[in-house]
Amino acid sequence: MQVIHEHAWEDFLEEFTNIFSVYDLTKNKIFICGSYDEETFATLQEIQKIVNDIENNLGFFEKEFRRTHLENLILKFDLIAKFSNEIIMVIEHDKGGHMIEMGIILSFKEFSEKTKVFVLRDAEITDVLKRGGLLTPFFKEEESLFYFENIEILRSNVKRLYSSSIKE
Repeated sequence: MQVIHEHAWEDFLEEFTNIFSVYDLTKNKIFICGSYDEETFATLQEIQKIVNDIENNLGFFEKEFRRTHLENLILKFDLIAKFSNEIIMVIEHDKGGHMIEMGIILSFKEFSEKTKVFVLRDAEITDVLKRGGLLTPFFKEEESLFYFENIEILRSNVKRLYSSSIKE
């Protein structure tokens, strides 16, 4: 399936440079996905901080873009995912819009190849993920799929994967 964004690219780039800067276009753009529920969004914000503390990385969320594709959130996700160099998906439960986004990631090789998935171990998630989407050929454990028991392990994994020189 080919998704055409017509004029949305220009609008999105304008919005991006208004939120961040033209300079940020040259950075490694990392789209951070997961549940935006109040209790789990704090985890995503911690991941963003770790990513952004690493030189030449820019971690951001879909909800930072308030003008682009408001009429269709699937098109919005597609555009941002195509624009991003990498995608981080954090799964702490399987209720919410991030599961639809995970389905899109699994459906398009272009997206799954640039995605790292972090899953809370023993989280109640659907069998479609446990016995399907989180397995090879989509993801490989300790390469693009990482399990964590707590926030400290998640932080450690993200730092290890994305650090070459953390700002002091």
